[in-house]
Amino acid sequence: MKANFHMNTNQLFNPQTRTCSNNLHGIGSPTFKFHPSPQTKSNRFSWKAELDSGGGESTLAVFLISDVFGYEAPNLRKLADKIAAAGFYADKGAEDAKPVIEALKSKGISAIGAVGFCWGAKVVVQLAKREVIQAAVLCHPSFVSVDDIKGVEVPIAVLGAEIDHMSPPSLLKQFEEVITANSEVDGYVKIFPKVEHGWTVRYDVGDEAAVKPAEEAHQNMLEWFAKYVKTLADKIAAAGFYVVVSDFFYGDPYAPEAGKPALTWLEGHGVDKGVEDAKPVIEALKSKGISAIGAVGFCWGAKAVVQLAKRDVIQAAVLCHPSLVTVYDIKGVEVPIAVLGAEIDHLSPPSLLKQFEEVITANNEVDGYVKIFPKVEHGWTVRYNVADEAALKPAEEAHQNMLEWFAKYVK
Repeated sequence: MKANFHMNTNQLFNPQTRTCSNNLHGIGSPTFKFHPSPQTKSNRFSWKAELDSGGGESTLAVFLISDVFGYEAPNLRKLADKIAAAGFYADKGAEDAKPVIEALKSKGISAIGAVGFCWGAKVVVQLAKREVIQAAVLCHPSFVSVDDIKGVEVPIAVLGAEIDHMSPPSLLKQFEEVITANSEVDGYVKIFPKVEHGWTVRYDVGDEAAVKPAEEAHQNMLEWFAKYVKTLADKIAAAGFYVVVSDFFYGDPYAPEAGKPALTWLEGHGVDKGVEDAKPVIEALKSKGISAIGAVGFCWGAKAVVQLAKRDVIQAAVLCHPSLVTVYDIKGVEVPIAVLGAEIDHLSPPSLLKQFEEVITANNEVDGYVKIFPKVEHGWTVRYNVADEAALKPAEEAHQNMLEWFAKYVK
C-alpha cells in the first residue's frame, strides 16, 4: 500500500527530531513466535504473540502496523504480548495489509482491530472501513490528515502526544472536531501531556515517568478493542460455553444492496437445508464430549433453531427477533425456550409474539417465556451502533437474558 504523503519526510529522519528511533532500551525477551508473512519476501515476517501458558488461539485479531523504523522495537514486541494476553490474536506487517487481513479472516477470525504507530497510523486510517476492520487506534500518528479522519467508518481512538511535530495538538484537535461531528462513528482523541512522538513503544522501561503514560495508552487501546472487537460469540464463550458459529449460507448471505429480492434469495437458502446442516455440527459437538447444547437463532436462524428444539437434539433454545416462525412451530418445541422479540417488527409483530406466549404458557412440560423489547426494531440484538447508548442498552440486555437462559438449562 502506498501512502499519499504531503509532508517533508526529512523532518521524520532528521537526527534532531527522529523521536521514533529514540529510547530503544531492552526490556527482556518477548514471548511471541515469528511466522513467515503471506505474500511477502522471505526476509519479512509477521508474528503471532502467544501466551506463555500455551492458551488456545483467539477468534479475534489485532493488527499492529509499526512506525517507519520497523517491527524490531522491543517495546512494540512486548506490546504484542500484552495484546495477546488480553485474548487477541496479534499479527503485524508493514506492507500488503489487506492480504494479511484476508488471511486472518480465512483462519476464522471474526473481528479485527488495527493499531498504527507513527507511519502505521496512516495505513490504519486507510483501512478503517466497515468491510475491512472493526476498530482502529492511532498512536502518535504521522502523515494523517483531516480528510483521512473524515473517511473513517469504524470506531477510532487517537492517542497523541503533547510534544509532536508530526501531529501537534493543533492538528489533533481538528481530528477531534471531525470525530465529534460524526454521529455515526464513535471515537475520541486523547492528548498525553509531557510526552513526545513515539512514547507508546519507544521508551526506557527504567524511567517511571516514561512507563506510566505508555502503559496508560496501552490500557486505553485494550479497552477500545475490548469494547468494539469482541463479538456476541465471544461474550458467550467468556461465560464458559464452547461456541460454534456456522456459515449455513456458504458465503452467500442476503445482501439487499445486490438487488436480489428476499424471496428469491430464500429459494436458494431454505431453512430446512440449514437444519440438516446443523445436525452434523451438533453430532460433532457431542462426539467431542459436549454434554449439553443450547442454540440461539437470529431472524432466519430462529426458524432453524425452533425446528431443532427437540429433547434428543438440544437442551435449550433462544429465538431473537424470529422470522418465518409459526405458532405451529412453537407448539412442537420440546426444550426450554426464550423468545426475545422487538416492538417494531413486521416479521414477528407483538401480536404474533403474544400468540407464542399463549402456547408456551399453556405447555406445562416445557419452561419458557416471551419478552418484547420496547422501541427496538427487528435485528436489534446483533445489528446496532455500539456508540448509540439507546441501541446498545437493549441489545446488551437481550444478550444477558440469553446467557442467563443457557446458564440455567445448558449444564
